[in-house]
Amino acid sequence: MDPHLARLLTSQRTCRCCGATFAQLISLSCDRPDICSDEHIVQDNTAVLTEAGDVLTEDFCRIGDLHFLRAVLALPINNAGETEFILGTWASVTADDFHDYHSLLDMGEVDTMGSRPAWLANTIPLHEGQPPAAKIQPRGDGQYPDLDVVETSHSLHTLQQRGLEFEDLLEMLYAYGHDLPSLLYDA
Repeated sequence: MDPHLARLLTSQRTCRCCGATFAQLISLSCDRPDICSDEHIVQDNTAVLTEAGDVLTEDFCRIGDLHFLRAVLALPINNAGETEFILGTWASVTADDFHDYHSLLDMGEVDTMGSRPAWLANTIPLHEGQPPAAKIQPRGDGQYPDLDVVETSHSLHTLQQRGLEFEDLLEMLYAYGHDLPSLLYDA
């Protein structure tokens, strides 16, 4: 394993850009679907049932006739064992799938739902373009559903299949505003 990658995965360090301290590989998260304006305030998940119209909660979003669930886009890292780079994203789903997921989540049975079609609802740096077709795979134990890109011509599908090289990972972290490459190479 690349010694810089090993350091990134196992040692404590502080990001020079944001000042956050990390003891393992960081996961990144989008706070809302790209279509959702910054004017929407994040509410408690119960707002999906109690509020009419557009609503953004910690795990659900409804904008007009569009429905979104928070999901996890995992990108394997080559030469790092089973380590994955986790991106917390949003998935656009049908209204029926949105309501089914919400109902099953309340009953603790979301993992019985099976995979459902979806669209990635966030632009991922270095992989811009039209949002790719995907599928969500709900998981139990309060975990967010996995998001797998199924559109084979999209670069994120290729990354999910072949994995990230170390330099790809650093470029993505930098695109999200973390200056981790300088921490690895300046030490």
